[in-house]
Amino acid sequence: MKKIVGVIVNPIAGMGGRVGLKGSDGEEILRKAIDLGAVPVSPRRTLEALKRLASIKSHIELLTYPYEMGEEEAREIGFDPVVIGSIKRGETMPSDTRRAGREMADAKVDLLLFSGGDGTARDIYDAVGETLPVLGIPSGVKIQSAVYATTPMMAGELA
Repeated sequence: MKKIVGVIVNPIAGMGGRVGLKGSDGEEILRKAIDLGAVPVSPRRTLEALKRLASIKSHIELLTYPYEMGEEEAREIGFDPVVIGSIKRGETMPSDTRRAGREMADAKVDLLLFSGGDGTARDIYDAVGETLPVLGIPSGVKIQSAVYATTPMMAGELA
């Protein structure tokens, strides 16, 4: 029986820190980060974690949210994910993360693997509480929460 792993990516997590800002929370800060040359880091870190799962992909079913919230990363590694939910491509918000978390919990995933920072961790907790195992791929500026693995590779190993 395959294990079901849910994957949620906050595609803008960590962008602010790379250009000297204290995060990427909020439209104004994100716009400033982009103006300063910030590029997304969360997708790359998600790929690093998912690479660790590639060798066992025949034993797991990956559930993702669409496009940049997990689907693209899963497909790049060679998974054929089950895509649930809907988003407006290129305009994700914290509410998308919370909705994705609720839908993953409703789908009864065995593990929820998410990529982001402490803001993302709060959104995930708000959505699923303590109803299922959750593991974070560290991708943000403010990584204080114990839900995160020490590195993206370690997140993949633990998953």
